[in-house]
Amino acid sequence: MKTISNGKLGVLSDTHGSLPAWKSAAELFKNVEAVLHAGDVLYHGPRNSIPGGYTPADLAEAINQYDVPLFVSRGNCDADVDQMILKPLLAPYVSLWWNGRKILMMHGDNFPLFRQMALDSSADLAISGHTHVASVIRERDTLFLNPGSTTIPKGKDPASAAIVDNEEIVILTLDGGLLHREKW
Repeated sequence: MKTISNGKLGVLSDTHGSLPAWKSAAELFKNVEAVLHAGDVLYHGPRNSIPGGYTPADLAEAINQYDVPLFVSRGNCDADVDQMILKPLLAPYVSLWWNGRKILMMHGDNFPLFRQMALDSSADLAISGHTHVASVIRERDTLFLNPGSTTIPKGKDPASAAIVDNEEIVILTLDGGLLHREKW
């Protein structure tokens, strides 16, 4: 389990190979200490249309050159070949301590398992993606965060990402508009 402290965290998911979406999220994350990516990094998947700006090789290069610590949970569209070209480890799950809080992250394609793991481990924050729908839901002492998708949003909200600090979790549109806010 990795320990990071202070500052802010950037959280995103489901970039699906879109370099422009990554760049927009990275602009939101200018002052973060680390970034957590909940998976589906390079490939758009067989059930999704090819997104605008779909250039997986260019996105891989941008991620590999990113100078902020980046933690990635492997999504259902992430393949072994993706790990061959990406420097960050595509882990089945990510667990870390941040400012005295336990964070657990999985992609979320098996949400019942993820939910149970988060509750059983008393995670303070449980991050998932997969649904492409942004949300913050509190269950017992755990906040479940889905930052939405930077690339192929579903539901009523536009493309989004989240910023977590010591006081709150905010989900923002990629141009910085506020979608959701939840206090710790």
